[in-house]
Amino acid sequence: MKRISSLLIVAALIAGTVGCVSSPTQYGLTIPTQYDLSISGTEGGEITNLGEGTFTCDEGEVVSLVATPASGYRFVNWTGDVDTIENIEAPSTTITMKGDYSIAANFEAIPAEQCNLTVSSAAGGSVTLPGEGTFTCNTSTMTDLVVTPDTGHRFVNWTGDVDTIDNVEAASTTITMNEDHSITANFVPQYVLETDSTDGGEVTVPGEGAFVYDGGAVVDLVAEAGAGYQFVNWTGDVGSFPLWLNVHSSSCKILLPYGRF
Repeated sequence: MKRISSLLIVAALIAGTVGCVSSPTQYGLTIPTQYDLSISGTEGGEITNLGEGTFTCDEGEVVSLVATPASGYRFVNWTGDVDTIENIEAPSTTITMKGDYSIAANFEAIPAEQCNLTVSSAAGGSVTLPGEGTFTCNTSTMTDLVVTPDTGHRFVNWTGDVDTIDNVEAASTTITMNEDHSITANFVPQYVLETDSTDGGEVTVPGEGAFVYDGGAVVDLVAEAGAGYQFVNWTGDVGSFPLWLNVHSSSCKILLPYGRF
């Protein structure tokens, strides 16, 4: 009889185990239905709650979702199985689990603020970088400026909205774009003044030879006669310039024109 009782007890334990799997409510136990929630994110941020991956959640559970953008990015929206997400455009929201869901948090780079740079040049040269016209630049960035003078001209300076130009007198410099700017490159013509003298004296100012001057410059001329000689006059291109104070004076001035002649 003891052997038969032992066999019956073992059979009862096996039957009880099988019944727990097929009927969760047997013996007062309740096993909720569960679903998988798969979460991913695009470049530019992370999901700080729950994280990225696949998570098992109870049916009807309200799960908190938090997406955190990286520096320079912003949260856009949640996509995928989003029917039960409270607000798909909120980085911090909830999802109610009513089935298996796969969702993604989307981020995008924050567009840089932009402003306009208008570049022009006066006669005598051109702006080769960035060119001439109106250009759109990102705010707080530096833009290279390079000018190329025409033959016989020299770059003078930048004028206009020049507060953030690194060096207004440099032909190659930069401008920092913090708002709309309009600038102009300015040039001046240049002239070669050649001076010489006949026997009996010399040109002491500026000397004798070839000298380069900007247009509009006033140049002193001084000639000194040697012993036994006297100064007579200046000859040569004495009628090519707008102002020649006195061709018969050994000390005078010449005004070079602003434009080419």
